[in-house]
Amino acid sequence: MPADTFTDWFNAQKFRHFGASEFTTYFAAVRKGVKNSTPPRKLWDNLVPTLRIVDALRGHLGKPCQILSSYRSPEYNRAVGGAPLSQHLQFNALDIAFDGVRSGIVYAVLLAWRKDGKFTGGLGFYPSSGFVHIDTRGSNATWQGQ
Repeated sequence: MPADTFTDWFNAQKFRHFGASEFTTYFAAVRKGVKNSTPPRKLWDNLVPTLRIVDALRGHLGKPCQILSSYRSPEYNRAVGGAPLSQHLQFNALDIAFDGVRSGIVYAVLLAWRKDGKFTGGLGFYPSSGFVHIDTRGSNATWQGQ
C-alpha cells in the first residue's frame, strides 16, 4: 500500500539519522514572498540515493548534519536564485553542513566516496557559505561556488 503522506513515505525509508520534519519544514519555507511546496509524489523516490549517501556520511563523521536545502518548487527555485535546471527541482539534491566539521572536509570525503564508486552525481563546494551540495544525477559534475 503506498504511503499517503510524505511523512509516512519518509518514515518507511528508515533513514538512520534524519526525520521527515527536516524536509517538511523546508517545504514550507518562504523566500522573497514565495512559498516552497512539497514535491510531487512522483519525485519522492528521487531523494533516496542522495539521502542514503548523506545518512552514511552522518554516521561516518559522527556529527549532526543540517539539511539546508532539498526540494525546490520552480517558483521557489527562482526566488532563491537557483540554477534553472537545478537538481533540487528533481528532489535528488541536498545542500548540507555538519556541526563542527569544515565544509572542505565534508567535500573531500564525498569526492573520495564518489571516486570509489559509492555514488555518481554532482558535488558543489561553497566554502564562504559553509555548505556542500550533493546530488545523484547519474553523471559526475563538480564545481565551486561562493
